Amino acid sequence: MKVICDTNVWYEIASGKFLPPSNIELLATEFSVYELVSSEVAVHDVLLLQKAIKSIYDYSSGIISVDPFYYFLRNSLDRFDLDESVLSKNMKRTFNEMLNMDFSQNPIIPNDIANQVIKKSREQREIRVQYAEDLNSILPEKRKKINLEIGKEVYLKNDQSEIIRGLVFKWTSNYLKTKNDTVDQNQLNWENIDLFLRVTENFHKKLDTTKEMKFKPNDVTDWLNLLYVEPGMKYLTFEKKWKTLILEDPKTKDYLFKY
Repeated sequence: MKVICDTNVWYEIASGKFLPPSNIELLATEFSVYELVSSEVAVHDVLLLQKAIKSIYDYSSGIISVDPFYYFLRNSLDRFDLDESVLSKNMKRTFNEMLNMDFSQNPIIPNDIANQVIKKSREQREIRVQYAEDLNSILPEKRKKINLEIGKEVYLKNDQSEIIRGLVFKWTSNYLKTKNDTVDQNQLNWENIDLFLRVTENFHKKLDTTKEMKFKPNDVTDWLNLLYVEPGMKYLTFEKKWKTLILEDPKTKDYLFKY
């Protein structure tokens, strides 16, 4: 059984809080692993980072070495045939260097490397913060419109699958623009991202109708990591928000790996 893991799985293993069963195949993803090495934890607790990296090598069957949108495209069209991105190659080289370092006497990353990690981490967080702020800014008016026009109960029952597909197609098209490429919506393998589509719909419905709820910057990584989960796979997360979203829907509950 293949199990896609979120970032915290490797920290849970590293800290001894979770021991994976031997009869499953854990898979790391480029997206979550990048968060692992580019977070400020990498600077402030280098021993934990080293153990988390080791847990990937010891307990995973490998890393899906492309970003989530490319993975979606690769499972849709033959021309997207890259097995490993430059980012993943660089991360694996860094991993090997980290595993060969001895931090037992001096658990500190050199200042130049630490400053680079902090800079990159803050740059990435600024992007996520901006996305969260933009999304949260439209919520009050959207909630008001829902309450006045159709009501919360009807809104939650409405099938928004086509709207969600349209949004995902827009994001995918924007992703491809940076590569001077395009695809048609009917070329994409939507069945392959069934979990992502359903969780996205349920998450946005809950966000749109829950007064105090806000989209948080850290939600971006946890959410997009679901793009790697194909039918027949399981997803492992320790985050209550995402576990609840997956379990609440009868059509997605079987995707969650129960430990």
